[in-house]
Amino acid sequence: MKLLILVIALSLSSVVIAMSFFDVGKAYVFSPTRITITLNKEPLKNAKVIRRWNWNDEGEDHAFTNDDGVIELPEVRRRGITQFIPAEFVATQQIVVVIDGKEERVWLYSKREPGENAELGGKPLVLNCELSNEEKMYRDFGSPLLTKCTWGEEGVS
Repeated sequence: MKLLILVIALSLSSVVIAMSFFDVGKAYVFSPTRITITLNKEPLKNAKVIRRWNWNDEGEDHAFTNDDGVIELPEVRRRGITQFIPAEFVATQQIVVVIDGKEERVWLYSKREPGENAELGGKPLVLNCELSNEEKMYRDFGSPLLTKCTWGEEGVS
């Protein structure tokens, strides 16, 4: 029985080591994101949301909101040389919502730290975006953040 437990433990540790090895040098270009999108305080259903980024290369993905106006987007991680040498990390981020064929920007930011959730100073990217809001600029997180979104338990922190 002890031998079986040892074999399982060694097998699992080698998987963890292999996963860690393959993640070496990968930066969080975009942290995992959960967004609730509303228009005039009503959930925006089936809206296309496009997320774009640029760090070492340009990328884009998209998803559609559910009946509650919610989407969840996975992390975007990329490997780059700046993870190994002293160089400044800057990843540009943009999120737009497509309404009647027109893109409505809700998030524009230049991420300056490669860590997960570095966009909002360590807080998860859980956003509430009201499309009728005017864009606001925040300077709380290094680079200026231009957004129609709020976050945190009581909105913008």
